[in-house]
This record gives sequence, structure tokens and C-alpha cells, in this order.
Amino acid sequence: MHPAVGGDRASMLAFFRKNQVLLSSCFCLLLSLYILTAAARGQLRRDPVGPLLLWLLRPVEIGAQITIDWFKEMQNSYTTLSGFRGENERLRNRIQQLEVERNRLLEAEATNRRLQQLLEFRSHLPSDSVTASIIGNSASSWFQSCLLDKGSADGVNKGMGVVTPLGVLGQVVSVTGRTAKVLLLTDPSSGIDVLVQRTRARGIVSGSLDYGTILKYVKRSEDVQEGDRLITSGIDGVFPKGLLVGTVIKVRKQQLGLFQLIEVTPAVLASRTEEVLVVHPETSQEKN
Repeated sequence: MHPAVGGDRASMLAFFRKNQVLLSSCFCLLLSLYILTAAARGQLRRDPVGPLLLWLLRPVEIGAQITIDWFKEMQNSYTTLSGFRGENERLRNRIQQLEVERNRLLEAEATNRRLQQLLEFRSHLPSDSVTASIIGNSASSWFQSCLLDKGSADGVNKGMGVVTPLGVLGQVVSVTGRTAKVLLLTDPSSGIDVLVQRTRARGIVSGSLDYGTILKYVKRSEDVQEGDRLITSGIDGVFPKGLLVGTVIKVRKQQLGLFQLIEVTPAVLASRTEEVLVVHPETSQEKN
């Protein structure tokens, strides 16, 4: 055999091996076209190979149809999923809007309830009492105060008492046209004349650097116990009589000294108070 002929055959075999998938696909495609054309012309009845080829290609046709159906189903599922995602996002935004509205309504309800309590409490105080809101707090170990949104232009003056339905908060120590500064009863420089409600023993409630809020100047012989309520005496001309100031939490009768050491929990905390009533000293005394 001539060497050139052997080389051509080897090249052809290598070509077929390298492109057998492509050649097989082309063969199947041409065969399918032939069968379709023959079927269209009615020649398959006289061709015994046609039906055999159709039977052999039937699994391929079924597989192709299944693949097409699967892609269609995936497309429909993606479209449906996209719709669900859009609906979920809309519902999520709506839920957030409703939550904001719910919080707003709850806050409005709480504010309305506090103002209603303040209005009812005001009916027991002098008619010229001024309603105010706390707009700032300053609490340190040296000076404890808060700032009100009402001042001299609203009828608030230095020396007026500041109270809430829960009890006494403090006393106005300075004013501007639109604001007033209140010295809290927890400040060491404050002093409120009080009665022990159970025994009518008298003392002064003020702040302390060492023990928080205390009841001072109560003699050792006086009966004061934990849980006793302290109320305003009404004789200082600042607060109406009978307002709650605090509750006794600890009593110490020291071996030396004339007075007891009594620790008190204030009835009102500025950090938890939003609205107050400012009472005129002169009229509060007349009221009693």
C-alpha cells in the first residue's frame, strides 16, 4: 500500500474520532429531515426503514419534549415566585406602616390618659395652677433639676411648687419668659416640710450625697417604720397639704445624736415624668 494512502486513512480516522459527536448529530438531523420529508410525501409506507427509525428516535423526541416542558415550568415558577416576592414586599411595607400607626395611637392613648389624670388632679388644686411639660433633665451628684416649657409669660414664678398626680416633684428656683428651672426634692439643697402619715411626726425631706433622699430632723423618740408614707404638711406655703412626697425604706437609730437616719424613696422621679402642675404658694395656703 502506498504510504500516502495509509496516511489519508489515518487522518480520516482521527478526524472522525475527534468530531464523532458533531458528525453523529448531523447524521441524526439529516435522517430526521429525511423521515419528515418522506412522511410528508407519503413514502414511509413503501420504506421499511422509516418506521424503524421513528421507533428508534421516539425516546429522543420524548426527552426533548420533557426538557421543553421543564423549561416552561421553570419559567412559570420564576414568574410566580417574582410575583410572590413583590407581594411579600408590599405586605411587609404595609405591616411596617401599621406598626408605626399602632405605636402612634398607643402613645396618643398614653398621653391622653396622663393628661386626663392631670386634669382630674388639677380640680383639687388652686384654679390658677399652670400645666407644663418637662423639656430637659439635669441630674448629677451635685445638682438635680429639670426644665419646664412654661415661664413668667405663662404665670410661673420663682418659689412655686411643682407636683403631679403621684406627688411632689420639686420647687421652681428660676424663670425666664418661656422656661422655668425646677430644683428636685432629691437635690441636697432642697427641703420639703412633711408629715409621717401614720404617726403625724414631722420632718424635712431633702437629697443627700451619701444616702440618696432622706427624712431629716426626726427625733429618736418618734415612731417611724419602713413603709410609712410621707405627705406635705402644708405649713410651708409652697405645697398643698396631703400630697405624697415619698415612702420610708430604711430607718436607723444611731447610738449618738438626737435624730434618726431615715432613707426615703421619692414618690415622683423626673426621669419618668412628662407633664406637671405648677402651684402658686399664696393660693395653695388659702386652699387649705
